[in-house]
Amino acid sequence: MKTQILMSLILAASMTSVAQAEEQSSNTSTVKVSDVQAKDEQVKDLDQEITNAKMRAESGSKSKWSMSADLTFNGGNLVEPFGKVRPNYSGEAALDGRTNISGDIGVSYRVNPNNRVSLSTGVSILTPFQSRGEDMLKMAKDGGASDISTPSITWGNTQRIGGTQNSFSVGYSHATKEFYTDVIKSVGDLSLSHVVIFDIAGSNWQPGFSTSAYYSLYSDSAQSFDVIGNDDRRSDYGIGFYPFVEYAFNDTFSFRTVFRPFTYSHMRSDDAGTFETSMYTQSVGLGIAVTRDIYLYPNMQFAPENLKPELTNVGLSTTLNVF
Repeated sequence: MKTQILMSLILAASMTSVAQAEEQSSNTSTVKVSDVQAKDEQVKDLDQEITNAKMRAESGSKSKWSMSADLTFNGGNLVEPFGKVRPNYSGEAALDGRTNISGDIGVSYRVNPNNRVSLSTGVSILTPFQSRGEDMLKMAKDGGASDISTPSITWGNTQRIGGTQNSFSVGYSHATKEFYTDVIKSVGDLSLSHVVIFDIAGSNWQPGFSTSAYYSLYSDSAQSFDVIGNDDRRSDYGIGFYPFVEYAFNDTFSFRTVFRPFTYSHMRSDDAGTFETSMYTQSVGLGIAVTRDIYLYPNMQFAPENLKPELTNVGLSTTLNVF
């Protein structure tokens, strides 16, 4: 009898344990580590936010440290694309109408997936297809075609906000070229820009707009600058608003056109709030994403009211990130 009672107690205890285990199991869910991590602790990939090939490349390498080069061939017109003269198609005063290769080369530090800081310097080569090799290796101050000047520091932020892709930048470039420091009396330029691209679900079209503003610093006052008379035509601040649209044929090639109807510049001798409006211009080009970090953009620029082959500009913009 005692044995039967003992066995009954053991069996009852076992059944109770099984029932409790089943109840606990039914009330417990599996939780991934990533689900309980704070959002800022989870690893972010910028390319999951930015799908536009041009904006990706211009955001820089995803590495902590990297080098970058943004170089542009500012060529001639459709008649002589590799000629020596770059036509003034927009009718504005130009300091130098020669074809050239210019841009910035620098190093970048990625603070986090969305932000980076860059230090760079400006570089240029005048009339690259007419200059001899020895001229291109010689600095302009020594009679050559090359120049290294205008160091700059830039903070850039690239991120998705709702259904838009955004690129913000704030920078300062310091004038070091003798012509600008001694003749123009330039100290440097503060710049601000914002590019936004709107996603259209199920479409290869991506419209957007770019907004840019600048403020130029000078070492003299407007009243003391008398090289060109009392009318000081140096601009000290300005703003531009440029709508654009892209169509992606595939992951590599895309069509892009930029409209520039709203460009305003303030001259130092004018009253505050008085702006000069630039002629409406436009560009069309083919975007080529060679890799995620290399982007090419052959393009043509023109003013619709002066649409003649000899009054156009052709060029090639390149964005290259290393490491």
